Amino acid sequence: MADDSFCDVEKMVNDGLHSMVLAIGYKVGIVTVIIDSVEPCTAEEISNKANLNKRYVEEWLICMTAKGVVKIDDGKYYFPNKKQISEAAFVSTMLPIFAECFPDLEKVMKNKTENKGYPFPQKALVWEGQYKELSSFHDVTWLEDNVKPVIKSYFKDNKTNAATFNILDFGCGYGKLAFSLAKTYSNSLVWGVDIDAAAIDAGRNKAQKNSCLNVFFEKIVDGNMPDVWKEKFDFIIMSDVLHDLPDPNTIMANFRTVLKPGGYVIAFDPPIYTDHKKNIGYNDAIDFMPYSVFTCLPNSMSEKPAIGHGIGWGYEDKLKYIESQGFQVLAIDGEDVKFPKWRIVFQQITVPELSISLRETDRNLHKLVFSCCFRVNAKGMQHFLM
Repeated sequence: MADDSFCDVEKMVNDGLHSMVLAIGYKVGIVTVIIDSVEPCTAEEISNKANLNKRYVEEWLICMTAKGVVKIDDGKYYFPNKKQISEAAFVSTMLPIFAECFPDLEKVMKNKTENKGYPFPQKALVWEGQYKELSSFHDVTWLEDNVKPVIKSYFKDNKTNAATFNILDFGCGYGKLAFSLAKTYSNSLVWGVDIDAAAIDAGRNKAQKNSCLNVFFEKIVDGNMPDVWKEKFDFIIMSDVLHDLPDPNTIMANFRTVLKPGGYVIAFDPPIYTDHKKNIGYNDAIDFMPYSVFTCLPNSMSEKPAIGHGIGWGYEDKLKYIESQGFQVLAIDGEDVKFPKWRIVFQQITVPELSISLRETDRNLHKLVFSCCFRVNAKGMQHFLM
């Protein structure tokens, strides 16, 4: 059956090879030299500024010029779009990290009998922290668009207007989101938690260095949080984390414990369709699935119960899972939650405490239906079992 969506595989592979060349140029400083130079430079000038072997610099320039990444005019080289090249060059440095994962990935893929994986490589965690620092992701403008409407809805829902509230950044990494939250909501308290000790130390050092008094960082183990945090947080935010969890059930149970009554969980996760055919040509699937193959899915199978979600966990299935954990998905500002989107907001479903009789004022408003079974013991007495 003909499929006009078939891609040019040879071009895709060639683009991948050139991306590796771009990555090495970024790592050794060629890209930075060209970006920082006000005027176009010769190969010799670039090699001198970057303190590199001239012949290797020449070969890199020939390759990138042939591909159209670098432009040449009168023997001098420059980038046509410095900002775009800078961002793309940094992203390309993930490719060597993928390459280092090859042996482990090959091993776990060949295990047909059980789900096995490996934790995020430390280099990948550092890369992600650096990427978020370089990008507009999690900056103040991003918060204005993605978090502020949720906070406004929360206070409207709870019929309160508190200036001070507590936020938990779950899986905070190196802390860009936590610091942005602390800056934007300066009267509130922000806690960042992560299993990565290096990231937590980096966050603490930055907070101390910059005298950030309303942001705190804690290392956690197995998703467990301090007992004193019971019903502490108005908001829990997890960005690009939910699909990575090997044991999301435990995390959800902990969320139910540390959330205040009526508190919100805000999850940002790549919105991939459950129906794989709908992902054909879909940019979010194209852009993010490679990361999942090498890091996200292996991490979600790195320890028991090795649930194996990864980014390929479809949005529709994700909603069903959230609801199965005792939460309800909320529509913020009338959005249609049925269609895949990055932000999912949910709230714990509250069940009134059971009693023999309901309060008279609630009797006509609440009807609790229980699935019950009865058995008769040897003495003929009925026992009510729930």
